[in-house]
Amino acid sequence: MALVKAVAVGAVAALAIPYVIRGGSGQLVEWLHYGLVNVSAGGWHFAWSWPLFCVVTLFSWGFLAWSNR
Repeated sequence: MALVKAVAVGAVAALAIPYVIRGGSGQLVEWLHYGLVNVSAGGWHFAWSWPLFCVVTLFSWGFLAWSNR
């Protein structure tokens, strides 16, 4: 169950953080643009960050699994 919650948290972070920092500048913004996938569907524009998804999912899965013990 911890993995499902971790994937959900990672998915939210991968969508929300690029939306919040769009138009910004700096080292973090440049790092996020390397793994950014832009998707347009029905007039809506989404940005998905693979590096954020992987890092947030990994850390949240570790912390959730650790808290269940």
